[in-house]
Amino acid sequence: MRLKSLELNGFKTFATKSVFEFDEKVTAIVGPNGSGKSNIADAVRWVLGEQSYKLLRGRKTVDMIFSGSDERSRAGMASVTIVFDNSEEWLPIDFSEVSITRRAYRDGQNEYFVNGQKILLRDVNELLGQSGLSERTYTIIGQGLVDAALALNAEERRSLFEEAAGIGLYQSRRAEAEKRLEKTRRNLDRVDDIIAELEPRLRSLKRQAQRAEKYNQVKADLEMLMREWYGFHWSRVQGELSAARAIEENQRQQLAQSRANQASLDQSLSEFQINAQGLRARLNSWHRQLSQHHAKREHISRDLAVSDERLRSLKIQSQGIATERARAEEQASSHQERLETAESEVQRLEADLSEAHSRAEEARQSLRERQREQNIAQQKLSQAQKQRSQLEDQRYRLRARSEESQTRIEHQNQALTKIDQKIAQAETNAQQAQEKLTEAKKNREQALIKHQGAEKTLEEHRQKITTVEKHRQTLREKLSDTKTDISQLQAELRVLEQAEKKLTGYASGARTLLKGARAGKLLGAMGALSSYLEVEEIYETAIAAALGEYLDAVVLEKAENSESALEILLHEATRGALLPLNALVPPEPIKAKENIPGLLGLASNLVQSPPKLHPAVDLLLGQVFVVRDRESVRRTLAGQPAGAKAVTLQGEVFYATGQIFAGQGGEPSTLSRSRQLRDAQEKLSKAQERAKKLQQELARVDIGLEQLRAQGEELLQALTTARKGENSAEDALNQAALAHDKARQQAAWERSQRQNLREEITSGETAIAQNQEKIRQIEAKIAQSQELVRELNNALGSISLQEKRRQVSHWDTQAAVAKRALAGVEERRDERWEAWREAQKRAEALTRQQKALAEEKDALHAKKEILQKQEAEIAGEIKTVRELIAPTEAALAEAEEQQKNLRISEAEARKELNLAERRYVQAQLALTRAKENLETMQERIKEDIGLVELTYEADVSGPKPLPLEGWVEKLPVVEEISEGLGDTIREQRAQLRRLGAINPEAQTEYHEVTHRFEFMTEQLSDLRKAEADIKEVIAELELLTERDFRKTFDAVASEFRAIFTRLFGGGEAKLVLTDPSDLTRSGVDIEARLPGRRSQGLSLLSGGERSLTAAALIFAILKVSPTPFCVLDEVDAMLDEANVARYRDLMRELSADTQFIVITHNRNTVQAADVIYGITMAQDSTSQTLSLKLDEVADVIE
Repeated sequence: MRLKSLELNGFKTFATKSVFEFDEKVTAIVGPNGSGKSNIADAVRWVLGEQSYKLLRGRKTVDMIFSGSDERSRAGMASVTIVFDNSEEWLPIDFSEVSITRRAYRDGQNEYFVNGQKILLRDVNELLGQSGLSERTYTIIGQGLVDAALALNAEERRSLFEEAAGIGLYQSRRAEAEKRLEKTRRNLDRVDDIIAELEPRLRSLKRQAQRAEKYNQVKADLEMLMREWYGFHWSRVQGELSAARAIEENQRQQLAQSRANQASLDQSLSEFQINAQGLRARLNSWHRQLSQHHAKREHISRDLAVSDERLRSLKIQSQGIATERARAEEQASSHQERLETAESEVQRLEADLSEAHSRAEEARQSLRERQREQNIAQQKLSQAQKQRSQLEDQRYRLRARSEESQTRIEHQNQALTKIDQKIAQAETNAQQAQEKLTEAKKNREQALIKHQGAEKTLEEHRQKITTVEKHRQTLREKLSDTKTDISQLQAELRVLEQAEKKLTGYASGARTLLKGARAGKLLGAMGALSSYLEVEEIYETAIAAALGEYLDAVVLEKAENSESALEILLHEATRGALLPLNALVPPEPIKAKENIPGLLGLASNLVQSPPKLHPAVDLLLGQVFVVRDRESVRRTLAGQPAGAKAVTLQGEVFYATGQIFAGQGGEPSTLSRSRQLRDAQEKLSKAQERAKKLQQELARVDIGLEQLRAQGEELLQALTTARKGENSAEDALNQAALAHDKARQQAAWERSQRQNLREEITSGETAIAQNQEKIRQIEAKIAQSQELVRELNNALGSISLQEKRRQVSHWDTQAAVAKRALAGVEERRDERWEAWREAQKRAEALTRQQKALAEEKDALHAKKEILQKQEAEIAGEIKTVRELIAPTEAALAEAEEQQKNLRISEAEARKELNLAERRYVQAQLALTRAKENLETMQERIKEDIGLVELTYEADVSGPKPLPLEGWVEKLPVVEEISEGLGDTIREQRAQLRRLGAINPEAQTEYHEVTHRFEFMTEQLSDLRKAEADIKEVIAELELLTERDFRKTFDAVASEFRAIFTRLFGGGEAKLVLTDPSDLTRSGVDIEARLPGRRSQGLSLLSGGERSLTAAALIFAILKVSPTPFCVLDEVDAMLDEANVARYRDLMRELSADTQFIVITHNRNTVQAADVIYGITMAQDSTSQTLSLKLDEVADVIE
């Protein structure tokens, strides 16, 4: 036995520790309703990890804990322990005995233990899951599961067979694989979306990076021009600020003089105003006093008049109250006499009512005694009639069964002949279906090979199209990028040509001379020296530093032409360098020592120039060495003549005589411009040639792609035809398989029906004979019951209740009459008492009012005397105030005339002050505008050029300069700007606007996105491989599921037919797949025909027939796939005695492989048990247990 014991403590009604030992095959648990039997089944569910409180007949954890009663307090914890025998190692744990414990506390917390070791619910599920206990819904079978087995639809009923087949592991793995597949597909879609998002972004970032590079180049050129522009305008706005400051200071002094004059007049006027205000204040104070005295005298006069009137009113009220008081006292005396009369009437009626109640109660007691005798006689009669009716029903049922059995036997004999014919026909049909099935399989294989070949060809062709489309897209992107490059190169070329045309970047003197040469004013001018020199880019900074101010020197053919040049420079007030070629006397170029580290060569040898310019090059660069860095200077200049120099690649110039020229090197823009022009023209030519080739290649690819697509349409049509052929062959195969299975199943079915019919005929004949004997016994009992009914009817007729009921009615009527009269008298008594009480209250209130009026009259006389005295005092004060007012009013009139004259003078002075203030404000506004212009210019310089060092005029102050001298460029002081400088700046800015907003991080982002695109492409390949692997796993799991399900279904179907016939004593039933072609999803239907009936739906069966059919299905599943133990909770409740006997024998037979714990009320079921536990409910609402082993009882009896 695998289940050894179950221990409950505090679980539901089992408040105390209760232990159930399961040492035998069948254990029965009995007891009355409500005793707690089903709580044992709930305990087994609960300890095995059940989480649905609906199945446990509760709503939450606290419902599992004993809730207490009137005689016992509630429990704080519920605990259930189940013990298994694991000697056969059916549980995957290294213990011969395994105990599982679950505890619950009132705070909702649950704990799980295995052999005393605390674990998680997940661990319990894994332990039981590997043995099958956690999956099987038929381990614990209640009445609900029996009904559900038939009420479920075909698809839901399939779960019972899946549990029996043990394919839950396959399904869980398949579900997990499908989740992984779905997740992989989502990841594929996400990666596809990311790649689709990255591809255009990658192209965009590439273009942005190229535009950013071009933008930076144009911006550098613009900043150089802006320094000259702002150098001129910075000096101009400082001059305007100085002029505005001088005007503001002059207006400020004039305003101060006007304000002093105004202040003097204001002071005099203020003194006169203060004097007049004092006089007015005194007059106002005396007038207020006079007004207050008049008001007070009028108030006293009104109070005296009111007091006289109130005294007259009080006298009248006092007389009225005395009359009213006498009348109230007379009414109170009258009401008291009437109240005493009503009290005596109430006492008399209460005595009558008490006597009527006593007589009525005596009559009722006598009536109840007589009714009790009648009820006893009626109960005896009802029992006798019920017994007779039951006997008659039994006789009727036995006669009906006999007639039904006889009719059934006749029909069964006729059916045997028909079944023999059907068996022969079914065997012929099965042979024909087998031949068609073989042919259909062959056709399906051929169609499948053809379909796979067409699919493979189409896939290869699609890959070709995809490859060509990607190549076309690449060509389009290259062509677009090339066109962008062409546009940028053309713009760059225009800028360089425009700069050369406008002499941008040249020194001021050189620009003046070259403009004169172009205007024909300077003959023999060949141009600037830098325009003839060709220098590698790496040496440009060094050569520019070495040339210094001679970089833009103007080359003249003859020395005679220098006079015109000097006149131009003198006239324009600027400086410039001249190189008349026929007058130059270059010294012998110096030579360096051999193998000096870091020495790159003599500067004149690193420059390419026309031969006629060699004297100028040797003169300027023949004494200059170019070295890599400062460390190489000392070695290079060692031993060289005083005129030797060395220049680093960074533009630092070192003289052999020791001086050093460093910092910002010579500007290389004019020196490199010719190189930039050549490079731009060369790049433009190559880009245009590349664009032409790309267009030609793109046209060829478009033609080839159209041809491939046309071929793809033909291949797709061929694939569709092949797929239709395969589908037709597959349909034919499925139909042939269905026909073959149907024919085979039909033949087997008909054979089993023939055997069942023969057994049913024999069983029916035996049942008819038994029923006839039972009918004779029941008829004798019916005769005895009829005689007893007659005797009880006679006894019941002799008992009468009429006289007793009449007496009860008489005294009830007398009591009601007395009660009604008493209520009326009590009501009149209460009304008279209320009237007497109101009269008393009225008299007392009038007495209090009379006393209050007398007190008020005395107070009014005293108040009148005080008011007359106050009136005389106020009349004297009014006379005194009037004598002070007249002289003060004359002094105030004289002061107001003097104040008027001063106001006229003050108004004229204020006009002059307002005019001075307006002039001063205008000067301040002009100064503020000048300062704002200076600040605005400063902000524009900062925005357009960046951080530069500004030069301020002596009278213009600026912010304290930052300690950045030598680190930032100084804004030049320009007295005159070049002609056309504004147009050039606007053109450069327009070019920046055409380039649009640029992304300064484009290059970094481009590299990052490129790396991410490559990573996502690798991920996409890995995900597609993973998707294929998961699909293969799912296919393998489906094959295993179909194999195990088919095997289990066939076995259960066979057992179900046999057990159904055995339980019903005949009839036939079978299990049918709703979709035999899809074993992974097919539902399971039940077809049943009871003995002697036609086939009918499960919904038409009675309650007992449904229970027996469901039991047949459950027992069939247990026989094919036995569970270690099974709990049957009142499954036999709907079965009669005959069916219970067959049910019991079958359960006993299955107990060889499965332990049964049977909760039942049926004594026939209990007979199958080896051990019986009795459950009863104690007075404290707790379940109590009693055990009994039947083998020990037999030994005691013997």
